[in-house]
Amino acid sequence: MNTRRIGRRGEKLARDFLVKKGYKIVEENFWCRYGEIDLIAKKEAYLVFIEVKLSNIASYFTPQEKVDYKKQLKLKKVASYYLSLHQIDSDFRFDVVAISAYRGKEEIELFKNAFYC
Repeated sequence: MNTRRIGRRGEKLARDFLVKKGYKIVEENFWCRYGEIDLIAKKEAYLVFIEVKLSNIASYFTPQEKVDYKKQLKLKKVASYYLSLHQIDSDFRFDVVAISAYRGKEEIELFKNAFYC
């Protein structure tokens, strides 16, 4: 399975997981010149920018550790652009959905307010 298909599978797992937790998905794979945000959702009064990370058990890093400072800066730029583009002035936050895969089984973990802007 190529990395794009694996990524799409992880995003589908994350989307289904979040919907069950009461998130309303607003947009998927938002792209702009600054980069991409996997999922954008509404949860209570927040607009939530969600990064999905998937890794297997043999990886040196946990999925959430892959959202490093450089990735966070990129996500903040994309989110700022999205808010400006859609003229949104509401509370927002950044969540990370970490998916660990091992022998065909996935473990999904949600990190709310994973980092701040």
